[in-house]
Amino acid sequence: MELFIKKRKWLRFFLGGLSLFLFLSVISAAGFSYYLYSKIEERFASRRWSVPTIVFSSTVPIYRGQPLSLDRLRRMLEERRYTEAPTAPVLAGQFMTSGSVLTVNLRVFPFPGMDMPSRLVQFNFTGNRISDIVSSNQELPLLELEPVELARLYGPKRESRILVDIRQVPENLIDAVLAIEDRRFYEHGAVDPRGILRAMFADLRAGRIVQGGSTITQQLVKNCFLKPERTFHRKLVEFSMSLILNGLYTKEDILEMYLNEIFMGRNGSVAIHGIGEAALYYFGRNVEDLTLTQSALLAGMIRAPNFYSPLINRAASLARRNEVLERMLALGMISPSEYNSALVEVLRLVPAQDSAQLAPYFVDYVRMQAQVLYDPRRLSSAGLNIYTTLQPEMAAAARKAIREGLADTENEAAEGDGSSASAPEHLQAALIALRPATGELYALVGGKDYGRGGFDRVLDGHYQAGSAILPFIYLSALDRSKLSDWLMDLPTPYQIGGISWTPTNTDGVYRGRVSFRQALEQSLNAATVNLAAQTGANAIIATLERAGMEPPPESLPALALGAFDVTPMQLARAYASLAGGGKIPFLHSLKEVVAEDGKIIDRRHIGFSSVTSAAKAFLITNILEGSVDRGSADGVKQRGIDFECAGQTGTTIGSGGAWFIGYTPDLLTVVWVGREDNKPGVAIGRKGAEKVWARFMGLVRPWIQPGRFDAPPDVVKEMICPQTGLEASPSCPDPSPEYFLSTNKPAGDGKS
Repeated sequence: MELFIKKRKWLRFFLGGLSLFLFLSVISAAGFSYYLYSKIEERFASRRWSVPTIVFSSTVPIYRGQPLSLDRLRRMLEERRYTEAPTAPVLAGQFMTSGSVLTVNLRVFPFPGMDMPSRLVQFNFTGNRISDIVSSNQELPLLELEPVELARLYGPKRESRILVDIRQVPENLIDAVLAIEDRRFYEHGAVDPRGILRAMFADLRAGRIVQGGSTITQQLVKNCFLKPERTFHRKLVEFSMSLILNGLYTKEDILEMYLNEIFMGRNGSVAIHGIGEAALYYFGRNVEDLTLTQSALLAGMIRAPNFYSPLINRAASLARRNEVLERMLALGMISPSEYNSALVEVLRLVPAQDSAQLAPYFVDYVRMQAQVLYDPRRLSSAGLNIYTTLQPEMAAAARKAIREGLADTENEAAEGDGSSASAPEHLQAALIALRPATGELYALVGGKDYGRGGFDRVLDGHYQAGSAILPFIYLSALDRSKLSDWLMDLPTPYQIGGISWTPTNTDGVYRGRVSFRQALEQSLNAATVNLAAQTGANAIIATLERAGMEPPPESLPALALGAFDVTPMQLARAYASLAGGGKIPFLHSLKEVVAEDGKIIDRRHIGFSSVTSAAKAFLITNILEGSVDRGSADGVKQRGIDFECAGQTGTTIGSGGAWFIGYTPDLLTVVWVGREDNKPGVAIGRKGAEKVWARFMGLVRPWIQPGRFDAPPDVVKEMICPQTGLEASPSCPDPSPEYFLSTNKPAGDGKS
């Protein structure tokens, strides 16, 4: 009896312990499952991928009558990763040329406020000019070409992906992925026992691992949550998470996640993730535009993307593609004719490009602005699209103009004394181009070589303003002076700190009595200092400050000759007020910032402040047109500039720097060239600045439409007698026209 009681006690103890163990196991399993569930929810509930911010240029206008050659348009398409079609038809992302005709199938491009549609467009050329643009049998007067990708702002893992919706993915690509990775995806649950057994037998027959037994769901779990290790615990977690994932999401959801997550190779230090990014990187195509053979190749890469990359191992990539096509044929996903056509399709890849090299200084400026507006984590992983003002063709032209212009200047300097040793070793340059009416930055190059430190001379380089400041001295004097008034260009001494100083002209010649117009057209220092003395320092400083510069309280003669530092950016803003009717714009590089879902979350608005009246700005601009035609800036006319423009040279005192600022109604460009060691060499700098500016304007000629500067209503044109500067009388031997403010017209001959 006692033994029976002991056995019952032991049994109760055992059953109690077993119950407790089972209870704790259930609790632990539930807790473990909930933990895994929460991890999956955290990762996928809002589709949280690390998607870099992409920085785009502006669109580029192409119009009928544009002076643009077929070869140049072809290069523009190649820069946007379009490829040449081997035969018709021309598919999206491809172009074809025949004689004087270029046909392109433009990709869909989502642009803020509008989607640029996919369409077949034919460009007809007559010589180096577009004669017609035709699409769907209709002539188009204007077409916007999609932006160029300038840069990507990555997170710490440097992952690059373009998210796709499963509805964008072509059926051939889905079939190819399922055929080679998980043919029973829609039939099994999260795990496929038949697939595991099939893989085991295949591996045993081959004597090595040739097939994997993991389903797409398991692969997604491994890629997103687990380390690449072979342990029982990892397999248990993978199995459990796969079941949970399969229960939470539909098959379409899981496949979409998988296609956005998979690793598809590397572009340098950047990891390519997702089928959308891979389609653009390898083929320059949107995912919806992929052909059958391209889809098969990408699907085949999934197992080992670096080994099967067509850029690394073309033979292995093609063999793997053929394997995918054979599997699709065997499963009835494609017909024999489709299979045969895909096998012989020429594999055309787009070359890898380092888009950041197009405008690195500009991208740095955009990054600096964006980091002020957005949290760094959001900026590097939330998939923002930043659309900028940069004109890619102008940016490329600016870099080329600096490179070639400085090389020519250095060669000429070396030839001056027959020795290469005399070439200026420290010659540098900066260029900024903008639209004066809006302040949009079209190009920004802070030096001839970004790779050597990346110092941005446009933003951070402080150089003596010199005679580039003269137009603002004359602008300050327009309240009391007319363009026909007389100034004295004579060696007048001034006292500076108790020392007598006499301003001299660049050529050492004094001209005596000159008109207001002549003094500025010829950049006459002596006449300018005399005018400044009449105008007063306070009026001049007020004008310079309204124009965005910061003149120190120097002596009046030094102020009049620009003996203070400015940056190219400051000078560009100041001159924009002359080109833009007296209003100084806020210079901006950002247009719109668009969230991953396509909503515009920020839009930059144009802002202005007043510097002077439109009438006074026009008068100074008109004088600077004369400076280009016959004055101190006439060197650019000798360098092939055949359209109307206003310009001002700027040489500095005692250093090797020089400016050239020139503008049309739609483009203002500031160039600085000089030696940063400040050694003498003004003549070299001046020639270099003119060369760079003229080269740049010649290169961007297809993108500008230079016209006349129209006089505002409160400006009048009167005939004057040059000998007197007064209104011309019938006895004046050679009357000439001159512009005046309507409130300050010249008196007639004989009048006071």
